[in-house]
Amino acid sequence: MTPRRTAGLTAAVAAILTAAGCSSTPAEPQPAAAPTAPSSTPATSSSRPTDQPMEELTGQEQDPTDPPPTWDETAAEEAADRAVAFMRAFARPDLAAQQWHAGIAGLMTTTGAETFAYVDPAAVPATTVTDGGEVLDTSSASLAEVRVETDAGPYLVTLTRTAATDPWLVEYADPID
Repeated sequence: MTPRRTAGLTAAVAAILTAAGCSSTPAEPQPAAAPTAPSSTPATSSSRPTDQPMEELTGQEQDPTDPPPTWDETAAEEAADRAVAFMRAFARPDLAAQQWHAGIAGLMTTTGAETFAYVDPAAVPATTVTDGGEVLDTSSASLAEVRVETDAGPYLVTLTRTAATDPWLVEYADPID
């Protein structure tokens, strides 16, 4: 390699390193930004974020004054009853699609209804609920998993709620293998 070519290559590497911020001189320290104080203006319904996870799931606006859900015998009974009601509406492959979807929509979260929007009721293997619901998961007061027996086998129905005063809504139902 000629000295002229070596000098050109060295200059090119130096230019690349400088552009990438890789110089041999350390950067001068920058003063840390002072933390800002939180706003003392109370949040209003128009200033609250609208992307709260439970609101996305249920389609219901969460009221901060609602009591938080608690898990007790009443909650378990309500979750099981809602799961069975949903499966009774779901296990109707004889209905026209529009009527079938209308029958399950009011029992579901917004996300759940969107998930089931393209289900063809004629493809649903269950035609009847054969036993009441059995709550399987009690680890969360906002989430319940209920086993519901049908003539096509058991289904796992997942339900959610945002407050103690809110009804359980179905997020998903799936056959148990």
